[in-house]
Amino acid sequence: EVGTEDLPLYLDLGLSPQKLGEEARVPLPEFSLAGGSRKALRASHNRAVRDGCSFEILPANAVPARLDELEAISNAWLAAKSTREKRFSVGRFDRAYLSRLPLALVRAGGQIVAFANIWPGGEKCELSIDLMRQVDGAPTGVMDFLFSELMLWGRAQGYAWFSLGVAPTFFGFGKAKKGVRPA
Repeated sequence: EVGTEDLPLYLDLGLSPQKLGEEARVPLPEFSLAGGSRKALRASHNRAVRDGCSFEILPANAVPARLDELEAISNAWLAAKSTREKRFSVGRFDRAYLSRLPLALVRAGGQIVAFANIWPGGEKCELSIDLMRQVDGAPTGVMDFLFSELMLWGRAQGYAWFSLGVAPTFFGFGKAKKGVRPA
């Protein structure tokens, strides 16, 4: 990220601003399901609870024992979407990779119906996910439930932010055209 205080330096070096993307971040100390602005998320969360959903964090050392079940969920999800792993911009199902960090799980009727791997940032500054999957026929709003529970868990653990990721908009610093300096 380029701060506004450094912008003149980059412009003096002959670079022009180009936006690359925008990141959505949720401040976790203030995150709650209460209030009017969270009404839809709260309704989705409550519906998942009524449908028997529960949330848990699976520590990294417990992940290998669940990999066969998780891979079946992932493969079914990919088949339902008629797609394959992207391998370049988002997480992919890789046993070694998934075994390194904890997973967020949602269960319904005792069965795993959704999961996401967790990226816990250093010094509890930021928390995020990479790979997320759900079974076909999972309770309505299961991913809203997973995200809201993960944010509540992150807040309880003392994390400052939850990153929802970056949406590319392709604007950053590139070589300026000769003789052109943005105003």
